[in-house]
Formats: sequence, C-alpha cells, structure tokens
Amino acid sequence: MPRIEQTDWLETFVAVVDHGSFSAAARALHRAQSRVSTHVAALERSLGGLLLDRSHRPVRPTELGTAFLPHARAVLAALERGVEAVEEHSGTLRGRVVIGCHPSVSAGFLPGVIAEIHREHPLLRVQLTEHTTPDLVSGIASGRFHIAIHSLAADPPSEDLQSVHLWTERFVAVMPPGHPLLGAVTPPEGLDPRRLTEHPLIAIAQPGAAADPDTGSALSAWELDIPLAWQSEQPQTVVNLARAGLGVGVLNALAADICDTTGMSVVPVGTLAEGRQVAVTRDRRTASSPSLDVVFRAIVAAPPPAGMTPAAGRLTGQ
Repeated sequence: MPRIEQTDWLETFVAVVDHGSFSAAARALHRAQSRVSTHVAALERSLGGLLLDRSHRPVRPTELGTAFLPHARAVLAALERGVEAVEEHSGTLRGRVVIGCHPSVSAGFLPGVIAEIHREHPLLRVQLTEHTTPDLVSGIASGRFHIAIHSLAADPPSEDLQSVHLWTERFVAVMPPGHPLLGAVTPPEGLDPRRLTEHPLIAIAQPGAAADPDTGSALSAWELDIPLAWQSEQPQTVVNLARAGLGVGVLNALAADICDTTGMSVVPVGTLAEGRQVAVTRDRRTASSPSLDVVFRAIVAAPPPAGMTPAAGRLTGQ
C-alpha cells in the first residue's frame, strides 16, 4: 500500500487544484513555490502516477488526480474535525471555515458578520473566496469551500444541501445624469424594464458568455432578449462603463451599493418578485463541526444589508 508520510502533501495538492497553479497555491499556503512542487512530486511518487496535468492552464487534475481528490479532501476535513473536537473540550474554537460568495456579498454583508464572529471566537478563521454565480454551489459539492452565499437563479438547493433564503433584492439600472431614460422613471416603481431595449446594455458576465445567470433570469422574467453590448465580472467596471457613456448598467441592488456610483443615477428596474433571491448553503452530506455551525448560524441570524428585503421563509433542511 502506498505510504503518504505528510498531510502537507495532501494540503498542497488540494491547493494547487483549487487555485489552478503552483504559484497561486504557494501564495495561498504561504510556502515557497519550490516546496509546493516538492510536496506534489512526493505525493505522486507515493501513489505511483501523475496527479496534475501541468501542461494545461490552469493546472487541472489528471484522471488519477480526479479520483484521488475527494479522498484527500476527506482526510483533511477529518483532521480539522478532530482538532476541533479537542478544542471544543477546551472551550476555544480554532477552526477554519471557507465561504464562497459574490463580491457584493463579501463587501456588503459579510464584514459585519465576521466581526461579530471574531468578537465571540477570536481564534476561529473565516476565509472568503469570491466567485460568479455558476461557480458557487458547485464549489460546495466539490469541497472547495464549506459555505456558499449565492443566488437561487442558477443554483436552487438540492436534497443534498441545507439552504436558508436570506433576502431578496431588486435589480437597478445605472446611468449618467441627464440620460434619456431618467425621464421614464416613475417613483417608487422605478424603470419599466422594456425601456432597456432602447439603449446598449451593460451587465455582469464572464468573457464571451451571455449575461450572468442572475441578470439572465431577470431578463427572462421581463420577457426581454437583449444581447449585452458590454460586460465585466466586476460590478464597479459595469458602473464605470456606464459612466463613460457606453450604455445602461444593470446590477443587483447590493452590487450597486458597494460600488462608487458618485454622480450616477441608480434607479430600481422591474419588481421585487423579479429580483435576486440570495441564500446560504452548506452540504448536508459531510460531517459538521462546531466552527462551521457557528459561522452558518451567524449568517442566518444576521440582518440582511440595508435596502434588502428579508426572506419570508426558509428553504431546505430547516
């Protein structure tokens, strides 16, 4: 039977897969890149085959690596739970919880939640990793992070997941002052989505893709088929493209809130029912831990960001 002498080998292998390169894994682990390469090579020698396809960018696991990856994650998770079990007896939580979320959530919601957790459990580490909608719940299933805060547009909860609906937020249109559409805004309803067809549309999307699932879901609810004139994965860039006069930006309300919209007009578009529903999710198939429970409960208990509408009920697993 192959002998794996160090759990560091497993941690390094998983980090390379999650971060897509040896250099990024080295930065995340605060290790020299040469040490990262040494760890992966030692693990591959022990298992008798290549775990990573180094010719691909980003680096990805080979067939052998894909087969081994969930077992490596399970070993690391079991060790974390064992350490936490010991720490629970001492009354001090030192665990690590990784949250995957949208940039708007990490900037506009989580800082206050993390501050509250830190006051109660100063040695508990909460780490944030930001992703677009398609990558969030898949990251829970693959074990890349413990909790996801995500839109329900593309990631409805399954029976394997425990999800709680946190809030609903409207979409907003962002445009420079004096824009022709401002004359069509009716307070408090905002802008009729059909008016968006009159101007180039700017929204969140990955390069070469159609609109992000959140915006795509809203466009579908509005019965609009509008190709994006300009796109970015960053909300602030959407705002700045609109500021430059390239079109009308469409964002979820929280994304607009965290941006510098100084001098811009931000108006509601569509109805709350057509807005973005945000949930927090964790995998019910994996064993929980005191640290994970503390963080999950803190997120559920926290009030939603200002201007967001609290969820009326809960989803699965409650």
